[in-house]
Amino acid sequence: MGKIAFFDCSAGAAGDMILASLIDAGAPLDAIKAGLLTISAIRGEWDIYTERVWKGTGLIAATKVHVSSIHQHDPLPAPQHDVAQVKGASRESRHDDHDHDNSSHSHSHDHSHDHSHDHSHSHDHEENHDHSYKHHNDDYSHQDQGHHHHHHHHNDHHHEHRNFETISNMIDGSGLSRWVKENSKRVFHCLAEAEASVHGTTMDKVHFHEVGAIDSLVDTIGSVLALELLGVDQVHCSFLPFSKGFVRCLHGIMPVPAPATLRLFHGIPMGPAPNGAVGELVTPTGASLMKALAKTFGQPPPFLPTASGSGAGTKDFPNHANIVRVVIGTLTDPSATVVNAHWTPMPSSTTAAPTDATIENVAVLETNLDDMNPQLFGHVQGLLLQRGALDVWLQPAQMKKNRPAMVMSVLCEPHQVGDLSTIIFQETSTLGIRRWVFSALTSGAYYLCMLANPWIASSFVAKRWTFRRNMASRLSRLGT
Repeated sequence: MGKIAFFDCSAGAAGDMILASLIDAGAPLDAIKAGLLTISAIRGEWDIYTERVWKGTGLIAATKVHVSSIHQHDPLPAPQHDVAQVKGASRESRHDDHDHDNSSHSHSHDHSHDHSHDHSHSHDHEENHDHSYKHHNDDYSHQDQGHHHHHHHHNDHHHEHRNFETISNMIDGSGLSRWVKENSKRVFHCLAEAEASVHGTTMDKVHFHEVGAIDSLVDTIGSVLALELLGVDQVHCSFLPFSKGFVRCLHGIMPVPAPATLRLFHGIPMGPAPNGAVGELVTPTGASLMKALAKTFGQPPPFLPTASGSGAGTKDFPNHANIVRVVIGTLTDPSATVVNAHWTPMPSSTTAAPTDATIENVAVLETNLDDMNPQLFGHVQGLLLQRGALDVWLQPAQMKKNRPAMVMSVLCEPHQVGDLSTIIFQETSTLGIRRWVFSALTSGAYYLCMLANPWIASSFVAKRWTFRRNMASRLSRLGT
């Protein structure tokens, strides 16, 4: 069966949090950095490191990812409309307008929702990065975190602006696998498409601020590469939270979700935000990663978890831990039984089974038959036994309107359920079959015992422990 990654984004999602959760689940950071370094166009312009943090009142341990860039933040004009120049800030998804003083996240605002969004527009949000941001509209310090990041931006590095085609070509020219390239471009395509829709323009006119692009490249491609390193074949995601609150942009004060994020939400099932959570919980990069990669939203398919990880955002909320959780596992057949590798026998008691008995899983198929010729029951019973049923029995029953009926029960091994169900449907008048799996106690070894005397030649099958206890009485009944 394939390996899946299920992302629990009920508390929100940002690109750095998704990447951090995968690293926490076992994706090696050195291998991720090595893959990202094959993108020659941005080599030497960024760095990434992780630290262990504790989130929420319950102090849940999680991994925090920090991305630094050599570039400073410059304002980026809005993409040009086909008719007139759109005024205001450019992107609803990568606040370009940040003038960070020693900020380690040259963000694309995808670091720690509410957090470090992924926006090109200059969010003043209620973020809690422990950096002092000089936003265009006002200055205020974010001090929700106790640690400072000492990555210095070199102000002499100004950056070109890259559109989707440029970023796509950068990815294609890297040494990454085809799987990583294609899925990374799908994520950026979702983001660029949302930005273009928000600004009423085309994708080729949407430019990602270089700092934002570097941040987004590291978070996005790093997450996709981490999935590959973990051997993940499918991605599944919980519902995403629809939060409340406001964010300050160059456009002015706007409600969350931010415009690009809201556009990305189209077609994605949403749920309520955690109690007491105000502000942006899902960033554009977080939303675009899940929209481009997740096969389903909601509950995961049946799977066997093998690893898990927690990725931390920067902001702290009053009532919940600001983390994204990922669970890695293998898909399972919903009708299959998985043996618990950690199971140990319970201590024996006076009512314990014989020491040579074993516990096995068996299935029972059952159906009510009130409109079938009773002469056919023996025929069906014989077919079922020939196809491997362990036992077949019939019980009389009284149905509605006092109709007489028979209840047919079939005992079989779990893997025989499909074949034997087909026989029941084909050979009886039933419209439905009840089935369940339970544990049965068996003695294990069987013996074929031959008895002979002057009057009787007989054979029978006896279980070992039954044989030991009851052989004397059986022999006496046979006249020996």
